[in-house]
Amino acid sequence: MVSSTTFATVLEPAPSCASADVSPRRRSCRTRPRVLLVESQPEVRDALAQALVGAGFEVLAASAIEAVLEALGENCALPHLVFAPAESSQGGMDGAALCERLRADARTAHLPVYLLASQDSPALRERVDAVRADDLLVQPVSPRVVVSLARLKAGRGAFASAYEAHTVRMPLAQVVHALLHGSRAGRVELRDNAGWLTFRQGHVVDASFEGERGLVAIRRLLFFGSGAYAVSFGEELADGKLLLNSRIYDSLLLPAAERFLALCALGIPLSARLTVDFKRLADALRSLPDDVGQVIRLCDGHRSVHTALLECALPEVTTLEVLTCLYAQGVLVPANFIAEREPTPQHVPRFFEPVLEESEEPFADAFAATGS
Repeated sequence: MVSSTTFATVLEPAPSCASADVSPRRRSCRTRPRVLLVESQPEVRDALAQALVGAGFEVLAASAIEAVLEALGENCALPHLVFAPAESSQGGMDGAALCERLRADARTAHLPVYLLASQDSPALRERVDAVRADDLLVQPVSPRVVVSLARLKAGRGAFASAYEAHTVRMPLAQVVHALLHGSRAGRVELRDNAGWLTFRQGHVVDASFEGERGLVAIRRLLFFGSGAYAVSFGEELADGKLLLNSRIYDSLLLPAAERFLALCALGIPLSARLTVDFKRLADALRSLPDDVGQVIRLCDGHRSVHTALLECALPEVTTLEVLTCLYAQGVLVPANFIAEREPTPQHVPRFFEPVLEESEEPFADAFAATGS
């Protein structure tokens, strides 16, 4: 549903669309979280607004900041998040001035504010930090990034030094994708298992996960990291060398992580222990590539899928694709399935052994001859 005013447009999700989750805790009210979006380019504004609406947000969209100032008045319900241009294209108020105005008012000081800029510069970053905006995003900004930031920040305190989330609500691959498109530095740290990643101005600078460091740790953290995690901001948290930038992450790691999660959703738990059905393997052997053998050998009924993914020389995504395909063909089956299909006999026949009489002692004659 769309309702228009003279300067701004309110876009609401369809009645059947679930409300966006805007905090780690379930919202106590039924109202949809509102995002205030200011963007001068109509096509960019429409794309961002439609993505937010599709994610369950209500959006107040306008081409200039002056058009939405009324929505921040005392008698209006405040938005949960603000996206505004860092520079003004028509000589009016820019996002930095809006953020400064919001921070000066106790009623709006808590609103998270993201500023959109056509280009980055040290002077602009200094101004963004001075007005305590939550981050600076350099255009072009993907609608996916805007939606991820909205899910992370809407309803939270402005310019927070840290906040928590969960991989069920926001997978690590998505949150890192969003953070790398900002200009801040910080750290993402898992709570339940040992793993962390540090970022600085659009780059991943270090990572650690299950004893690995560097690029291997980044990949495995995105694939296997799960549970609650904390995002903390600060230059002191982002020590390390530049490992990869947002462009490489977007083109390589993000698609791989999303493919991995999609395969996991097909139903093979990473804790499952698979074994080979050799009858099915014999039927399918001619059609299988040679490299599949190294995956099959790891499915011995003792290793878990998780362990097989770590030990295989193939990339984790490729290994999981092979496991999923072989499982669908029936070549790989749960280890307990083979055990149930071929149960161990209750009475195991003994090996052949000579039966001795009770009075008969082995080597008795030999001992007697030696006098012992």
